[in-house]
Amino acid sequence: MWFDLFDPWDTDFSLFNQLNWLRSNLESWASGNRDLRANAGCRFPLINVGETDQEFKVYVFAPGMDQKDLEVRIQDNLLTIQGKRETLTEKELEQSTVYRQERFSGEFVRTLSLPDSVNAESIEARVKNGVVTITLPKKAALQPKRIEVRAA
Repeated sequence: MWFDLFDPWDTDFSLFNQLNWLRSNLESWASGNRDLRANAGCRFPLINVGETDQEFKVYVFAPGMDQKDLEVRIQDNLLTIQGKRETLTEKELEQSTVYRQERFSGEFVRTLSLPDSVNAESIEARVKNGVVTITLPKKAALQPKRIEVRAA
């Protein structure tokens, strides 16, 4: 009866949003959707993944983060992006009153499963304007090869 007036899943309450996010991620995990192209949901940092014939590209959006606060590593076909972002120092917190803080602060870890076609020895990571671009080249044997057509 009260659902006619109030649907908790359609509200803007953060508790319900977090529960919905948790449900969605549990369903994704249970379905085995854990590869490089999987939907990551709402997390920090946001990640885009793309693919060409020669490589995969992972774009990690981490505005306001310093290069020294980020770590990118690969182990056992898992790409891990780890870091820490602080918004206010303890001194700044003592000297001010915070009424609303929407910017994420703290530590984070994002892990993506890599396909077997990635050449782990040639991975590169570069950061520019808060966007970390991770280039994951494909193994040469798996890249398309153009065959020249000659006259007989």
